[in-house]
Amino acid sequence: MNAPALHVHVLAGCAPSPLAHYLKAFGVLRLVAEQADEHARGFWRDETFRLVTSLDREALESFFRKGYQPTPLIAPWNGGSGFYPRDRKVGIDAIAGSRSPRLAAYREAIHLGRELTEGLSEAPKSEEKTRLMRTARGRASREIRAWLDAAYVITGDGDPKYPALLGTGGNDGRLDFTNNFMQRLAELFDLKGAAELRPEHRALLSATLWGTPTPGLAKESVGQFLPGGAGGPNSSEGFMGASLVNPWDFILMLEGAVMFRSSVVRRSAVREAPKASAPFAIHADPSGYASAHASDKNRGEQWMPLWSRPSTVGELARLLAEGRSQLGRGAATRPLDFARAVSRLGVARGITAFERYSYIERNGQANLATPLGRWVVSIHAAQDLLDDVAPWLDRLRRIAADKHAPASFQRAARLCDNSALACCRPGDRGQAYCDLLIALGRAERLAVSSPRFAGGQRFEPLPPLRAGWIRAAGIDDLCEGRLAMALASLHGLESSGPSSDGGPRRVVVNRLDPVRRHWLPLDEKHPRKFRVFADSTNATIALGPEQVCHGHDLIRDLLALLTRRAAGRGAETGTFGLIANAPVRVRLADIAAFLAGSLDDALILELATPLMALDWRSLRREHDPKNDALQARDAANPPAAFALLRLANPLSPPAPSLGAQRDGAPVNALPEARLDPAGLARLAAGDLTAAGALARRRLLAVGRR
Repeated sequence: MNAPALHVHVLAGCAPSPLAHYLKAFGVLRLVAEQADEHARGFWRDETFRLVTSLDREALESFFRKGYQPTPLIAPWNGGSGFYPRDRKVGIDAIAGSRSPRLAAYREAIHLGRELTEGLSEAPKSEEKTRLMRTARGRASREIRAWLDAAYVITGDGDPKYPALLGTGGNDGRLDFTNNFMQRLAELFDLKGAAELRPEHRALLSATLWGTPTPGLAKESVGQFLPGGAGGPNSSEGFMGASLVNPWDFILMLEGAVMFRSSVVRRSAVREAPKASAPFAIHADPSGYASAHASDKNRGEQWMPLWSRPSTVGELARLLAEGRSQLGRGAATRPLDFARAVSRLGVARGITAFERYSYIERNGQANLATPLGRWVVSIHAAQDLLDDVAPWLDRLRRIAADKHAPASFQRAARLCDNSALACCRPGDRGQAYCDLLIALGRAERLAVSSPRFAGGQRFEPLPPLRAGWIRAAGIDDLCEGRLAMALASLHGLESSGPSSDGGPRRVVVNRLDPVRRHWLPLDEKHPRKFRVFADSTNATIALGPEQVCHGHDLIRDLLALLTRRAAGRGAETGTFGLIANAPVRVRLADIAAFLAGSLDDALILELATPLMALDWRSLRREHDPKNDALQARDAANPPAAFALLRLANPLSPPAPSLGAQRDGAPVNALPEARLDPAGLARLAAGDLTAAGALARRRLLAVGRR
């Protein structure tokens, strides 16, 4: 026996956006698979849904005209649901009075709803409403339970929680979805006869499936699912426009929403999302889209999956039953978490992208399912780097949400989230990681501008960053980046005592003395924390005399840094010098360009401050000596004035590898490390001639000509 021919229908009326058209694709596939062709499959391609079925076009339309059995959607706990004296009853009475076998399950559901509301003159409130919802779930048939699972869940303490997809248990404000669903059925079908589609409405079916233009849209509310059809000011000719909807769109989108069932057991494994319990629903953040604003009121976000492989209803049901994306061992609960999971393929079953929606309050107190863009599933080499800062960003977000938080913290949190989300998008990720580093550095400096609030919130410096950030942000490819890394790598020196062979004392890198402490008030014993002064009532980040660099002007900060090192502790013993704590590939051509004023000083400083958090040990492990030879061939002669001043003001002792010796011992003893405060003062005043003269005298004094 030959297998039936398969038809691939391009359902132009089903698109990833708006949400009504997305859900409609699920509705078409579910109904066809459950009632007409159990082998039907569906997938997305070229912004439209494709239905693979043995039904040809005429058979598909005939199924919806004559064979479609509506899912029994009822919400007797809601006012306006059709079960109370003041409710509209056109739809519910028509279905209850129909004798069509196709509506038998619906008649049973209506009978149950009327039993549950018997004797009630209005919808119950509070505990009575909860009791009615629990009773409805306990007495519901299998057909009704599918809808109930999508509309609400009962938690362990017996209270209902509402997935944002279906409002608050099947309604959006005063619009009850189930009653409107029944009214649309009564409009389209001849419920007094065989319950077939009325001939005058065939064009509406064609429009909903194939996207063909048609007149005759109903002036009815559509709720949050179709923002463009919600009406309101400036939506049509004149001052106000009516809400317009194709009744088939409303019916099929709710049929599709039935597939998005919630599970309180699954949700209890992660941080609760009380108003976003549907599959792939997360807490909302005003980040990652142009119209974001911190004051936006919303009911959470939902990221709707798109897939390119033909899938059955069963496969999609399993995907939605899991209803989450994995991020390490946990589930993604925030947009940034979800974007990270998407970028690292932490989602299953061949999903190619997600359409991001947020249920945002617009048009008064009405919620609209607002599309916020698409996130493509992709993988890139630097995808794990965000793990370094994810806990820090979570902490920053919580601090910014405090009611006493300065506006600067709120702006910084949004900027960091936006920049981190950009790192998860396909495109120029190098620039995205560079922007993220800058955003992190700006946020970290809030400890200095708001020390009391930051101290009270136990704000901390950036955690150690892996060397991979340098490659991800393209630091080595920028003159400004290489100079920023050189500045960030500087650490102080300390004496290691006499050498084992009795030679002169040597100096080593003091890892507890990073140059970072001149920008940030770090704790001396614990450089990964801020220095905090606390009394019985308050805690504040304690700024000290070491914090001489303010992060506003590179030249001023460099002069302040050198002046402080020359006058600070160690000036007598010579341990005030600075040395790179890792191999940094700065070229003399970079220095020449900086001195010529052809580089972006602000960029150097904005990159240097977050790079000070680098784990320099990881950078040393990844150092490639071959790059040193490349630098030597690429070397350029520095300006003579720079060479003179640099020789006269060494930041650290010369390395033994340079070959300089005195009395048979390498010249790296402490007396070599000296800075000239007088020369620095002349440079700060802009007097290069006087500074050069002082430098020449210093060199002559130590026998260098």
